[in-house]
Amino acid sequence: MVWKQSLLGCFGNMGLCVLACCACPLAIGKNAEAVGEPNSVLWVISVSYAPCIAGALLRGLIRKKKGIEGSFWMDCLLWCCVPCLAIVQESVETGSMDYLQQPEMQAMQREVTNT
Repeated sequence: MVWKQSLLGCFGNMGLCVLACCACPLAIGKNAEAVGEPNSVLWVISVSYAPCIAGALLRGLIRKKKGIEGSFWMDCLLWCCVPCLAIVQESVETGSMDYLQQPEMQAMQREVTNT
């Protein structure tokens, strides 16, 4: 199985992109809750202090729950180089930020094609 949205697909939904990047701790906490983690605050603190490791571990939990193939090292690389894109991709996969998007922001969603 693959991710619902490609890594660069976040630009197709600018509302979610802005929301996840500006409210990064909220997005991380909601993604942790979406995979059944009981203490989302701990995940937010962990990602704040060790983003590459903690972010990769959380991404691994999302991949495991959704049956998506991947590796810990690729997750580390994504969280080190493009953490905002990783957060948006994870938020789309879990649907954790859907309830926060206003109808006006949802209308900003664009179709992005991969070439």
